[in-house]
Amino acid sequence: MQTALFAAAIAVDWGVVYATSRRGSWRIHSAEYFAERYELFIIIAIGESLTALGVGAAKLPVSVSLLAVAALGVGAAMAMWWLYFDVVTLVARRRLHEAAGEDRLALAAGAYGVGHFPVVAGIVLTALGIEGVVGHADSGHGLGWFSAGALCGGATLYLAGLLLFGRLAVNVWGPFRLAALVVVAAWTPAAAALPPLAALTGVVVILAVLAAVETWWFAELRHTVRA
Repeated sequence: MQTALFAAAIAVDWGVVYATSRRGSWRIHSAEYFAERYELFIIIAIGESLTALGVGAAKLPVSVSLLAVAALGVGAAMAMWWLYFDVVTLVARRRLHEAAGEDRLALAAGAYGVGHFPVVAGIVLTALGIEGVVGHADSGHGLGWFSAGALCGGATLYLAGLLLFGRLAVNVWGPFRLAALVVVAAWTPAAAALPPLAALTGVVVILAVLAAVETWWFAELRHTVRA
């Protein structure tokens, strides 16, 4: 029943809201406020993923493996935060501010109304995978397909959401993010077979390398945008 209700809510969010935004009479009077609400929701989702990490570890005995998983979980959250808030978000907010009338509405309904959903869903799904890693931190067995699918699938969905958001908001695809998406998806079988700590390490390394490469590659653009 919960799944059916959530599916209905998504249908309303994507269907009814999208239809009324394109053909209705409502308008966005403050682009800054509108974009900020979505950005704050990303912060909440990342914060909740850290809460899930703590809840999963609360009843487990403290060990080196558990501490390492916790550190990697925080690292994954930091990488996700950086990839979202670094450059594209600022450009998208500026473009939304400069757009007017139906152009602003179309941008808001597409980039934010649709593009943000896989971003948030990716964060939540990755948190589920990390929680599975926490629960088996000291296990010598492979992580398994369920937790590995949630972990790598969540990171893949998150990157796909960022690509969709970038395409709809600023008309760019982001080749580095596309490459990282392919690598994370390909990491899934290995993550399922490897010990939990190694599986999570691979995902965090991919996200961290992506963040580092984009930080270096877009250094001049970042300086211009933030100035």
